[in-house]
Amino acid sequence: PDAVQRVLDDARAHGAAVLGVPVKATVKESADGEFVLKTLDRSRLWEIQTPQVVRPQLLRDGFENVARGNLQVTDDVSVVELLGKPVKLTLGEYTNIKLTTPDDLIIADQILDKRQREDSA
Repeated sequence: PDAVQRVLDDARAHGAAVLGVPVKATVKESADGEFVLKTLDRSRLWEIQTPQVVRPQLLRDGFENVARGNLQVTDDVSVVELLGKPVKLTLGEYTNIKLTTPDDLIIADQILDKRQREDSA
């Protein structure tokens, strides 16, 4: 909840903000999916989370730009980036995980169980 309030405050101040955490893993780039091309500098990489918060008009302008240019985006704040506008990085929590696979559900259950134990202690 604190992280959500921080990202809302940052979006209010900057127009767009997104929760994220610094990447912990070593990330490799590959041109062909078989061999390493290079290792990316993780000190500059962030794993982006939800929520992503954007002023409504800025988001509309961004999606209009995407449609006009037939551009590809992977998330809401990407449309802001393509406008050349800043997106504030708001520090999130590593426990704010994306639920994509069955394994993610197991991890989410463990996180929720831990929080419930802490709340009742």
